[in-house]
Amino acid sequence: MNIGTCKGAILAGLMALAGCDVGGGATSAPPRQAVMANGALTLVAPEGFCIDKRSLKSSFALLARCDTLGDPDGAFGAPLGLITVSLSTAPAGAPPITAQSMEAALSDGTVLDRRETKDTVLLRVRGTAPAREGLSATYWRGTGQVGSHLVGLAMYGADDSGATGAEGGQLLDRLMQRTRAQAAAQVVAAGQTSTATE
Repeated sequence: MNIGTCKGAILAGLMALAGCDVGGGATSAPPRQAVMANGALTLVAPEGFCIDKRSLKSSFALLARCDTLGDPDGAFGAPLGLITVSLSTAPAGAPPITAQSMEAALSDGTVLDRRETKDTVLLRVRGTAPAREGLSATYWRGTGQVGSHLVGLAMYGADDSGATGAEGGQLLDRLMQRTRAQAAAQVVAAGQTSTATE
C-alpha cells in the first residue's frame, strides 16, 4: 500500500468514525469558521483545518485537514487528523476545569501528557483504539470554556501522525484561543453597536 492510499484509508476511517460520508466532492471551499450554539459562539478552526459543513449542528462540529475537505491549498502542512467539537452549557457555579478532574472522569486510558492553560485542559491519552483501521489508540481529549459554553474537544489520527503527538495538543489549544478571541471581539462589537444606538 503506498502512502497516498494509506492516508486515504485513514481518512476514510476517521470520517466513518464521525458518521460522515467520504468522497462527496465539495462544491465550495470548506469554512474555517462556523456559528454554533444558536448564534452564541463562533468556532474558529486552527491553521490547516476546516469545518465539514455536513457535520455541523448547533452543538457539534467535525474538522479535518482542509485538503481532505476540498481545499487543496489550505492544509499548510497540518497533520492528517480529525477534530471533534461538542458544546454544552456550563453549569452555574461549577468549579473550574482542572487536569485532575478530567483525569478522574476518564473511564478508560492512561494519561501520557497534559496541557493546561487558562480555561482549557487537554490530555493526551493512550486508551482503546477506535474500531477503524489505521487509527491510533493515542489521542487528545480536552475541555475548555468560552463564555457560558463548555467546549469538549477530541483529536484522532494515525500512530505516525502529528495529530496524536504534541502537535495535536497545540492545534486544539490554538482552536480554543482563536474561538475565545472571536468571542471577545463579538462582545466588543456588540458593546460598540449598543453605544452607537443610544
